[in-house]
Amino acid sequence: VEDCFRNYHPVYHIKALMIKRELEKDETLKNESWERFLPKFKKKNVQRQKRNKKAAKEYTPFPPAQTPRKIDEQLESGEYFLSQEEKQAKKLQQREDKQSEGRA
Repeated sequence: VEDCFRNYHPVYHIKALMIKRELEKDETLKNESWERFLPKFKKKNVQRQKRNKKAAKEYTPFPPAQTPRKIDEQLESGEYFLSQEEKQAKKLQQREDKQSEGRA
């Protein structure tokens, strides 16, 4: 448990116990030091990337003004009240103006 606080994973201890169990079975290694077979804990200094902090936006308690709808824009320009023929005639006129600008 103490090694967990030192940032050693418990699986290393389980591996060491498994290795010790195998070494106990071997008659030639029973009376020798097992240090060379056991895993060595090495500290790794891992560099972590620093996250860029986004600049905090200024807090405004009120939401932004609502953008006008397409119908609202048509009401302001008077286009909403035109008949279908007048609308088509206006579109054609705008196309012709664009084409004449492109040629000139």
